[in-house]
Amino acid sequence: MAKRSDLTAAQRREVVLLLLRREEPAGKLARRFGISEQTLYRWRDEFLAGGEAALANRRGGTDSRDREIKELKKEVERRDQVIGELTIANRILKKTSEGLL
Repeated sequence: MAKRSDLTAAQRREVVLLLLRREEPAGKLARRFGISEQTLYRWRDEFLAGGEAALANRRGGTDSRDREIKELKKEVERRDQVIGELTIANRILKKTSEGLL
């Protein structure tokens, strides 16, 4: 089984940026950071894919997470209103039942 890298996300990002800037050859970067060239290229591909996905989601001005957040906020507001109405109804029932006793 392959050894997992001990590099943090920030360190991985820096290695990928060094590779993209072509400051050093991939083999030299991989040796310096104790990773394989294959791992370095995989990180690069993942880094670029993440950036592409972020840009692709902004075409319509909002992405799916923004829409989901809006929908969830509407649902919370609706539930708050129902809770408020039930609270008022509960208080009225308590007051009327106290008058009956």
